[in-house]
Amino acid sequence: MDDFWVFGYGSLMWNPGFVFSESRQALLAGYRRALCVRSYVHRGTPERPGLVLGLDQGGSCRGMAFRVEASDRDGVIDYLRERELVTGIYIERR
Repeated sequence: MDDFWVFGYGSLMWNPGFVFSESRQALLAGYRRALCVRSYVHRGTPERPGLVLGLDQGGSCRGMAFRVEASDRDGVIDYLRERELVTGIYIERR
């Protein structure tokens, strides 16, 4: 297994919550930050979900990239799945 990078465009930028060995500013081409995700976890209620930041197609997005060492891989992926895949709206990409 190799080290891998995690791209953060919202709260992951200032509060990643996982161990990383390096961070740097990054630009993600093909996606832009937008209020395009309806959530009852971070905003609103199940009956009236609120809008939160997500990535939508088109443009580009500045954020932070975090390098995770191979030895921390499983723990970091488990943490990110629990934190970010709560409502099933996101698609995990490698």
